[in-house]
Amino acid sequence: MTPLMTHQNRPKLLWLVFFILTTLLLFGSYIGLRFGAVNFSHKEVLTALQHPLTNSKIQDVVIDIRLPRMLAAIFVGAAMAQAGALMQGITRNAIADPGLLGINAGAGLALIIAYAFISNLHYLQILLICLFGSTLAALMVFILSYQKGKGYNQLRLILAGAMVSTLFSALGQAITIYFNLETTVIGWQAGGLAQINWSMISLIIPIIILGLVLAQLFAHQLTILSLNETVAKALGQETFLITLLLLVIVLVISSGAVAMVGSIAFVGLIIPHVIKLFVPKDYRLILPLSAYAGAVFLLWVDIVSRMINPPTETPISAIIAVVGLPCFLWLIRRGKYL
Repeated sequence: MTPLMTHQNRPKLLWLVFFILTTLLLFGSYIGLRFGAVNFSHKEVLTALQHPLTNSKIQDVVIDIRLPRMLAAIFVGAAMAQAGALMQGITRNAIADPGLLGINAGAGLALIIAYAFISNLHYLQILLICLFGSTLAALMVFILSYQKGKGYNQLRLILAGAMVSTLFSALGQAITIYFNLETTVIGWQAGGLAQINWSMISLIIPIIILGLVLAQLFAHQLTILSLNETVAKALGQETFLITLLLLVIVLVISSGAVAMVGSIAFVGLIIPHVIKLFVPKDYRLILPLSAYAGAVFLLWVDIVSRMINPPTETPISAIIAVVGLPCFLWLIRRGKYL
């Protein structure tokens, strides 16, 4: 146990983390509504929020563009961070996340194939297609990495994920070039929130919320599962059933997030590790705090993406990579995860 996590200062530390995240969330929401390609005063934003049905330029920007975009960033960030925490607990691998295990690549390939034959896809169709592709990729990764009698070998899991991701990405690029889909999928591949609207919010966010709630209900079972498969079975846990249920939750929330913002990596890898610096290995705490931190993180990433070079938007995947790659290298150099 690190000095940060002693029994005496743990409750105070958790409340401090919660207070900092709440402050960043509220301040980020305020900044996100006020500033961007067009800046508004505090009074203008407040008036738009008080009278959301007024037909005006401010209302169009604040209510119809920035507010749904802000909500999407919050819930997608929460989904990605919690999916990463779930994957790390399920696989007992501290550098696992949905992106590294091929889920994003699977969703991307399925979506590209769908665009090759259907020009206009509804949001529900996009969600179902992403769910199908993610499920296929995840099944391939786990089948390739599973060893009978030994479970999931960490190194095999990562290698299988890298292989499946590379294969699916290559197939996606080939199909994109053959069918001239560059302009159709480039925004999805770069990742972004510019296309978010209220229709997408109303359809996909409830699914993400359901996944987040279900994950929390199984948090204690995840804590047991993350210890050791032998220990979990000795405690009476049906490890295969719990693993399957948790993987379904990961697929649902990851597919919802990917369907909204496209292919984004590292959020599920970075955020849980930051949270684990301050909390014990109890997923009843890790999951909600990871989701909260992920929401705050992606909210601020989106704000930065809009402010670097307005009115042009910087892809959020590029900003996340700047932060995520050093964190990934740091985890590797610590040496205890592989």
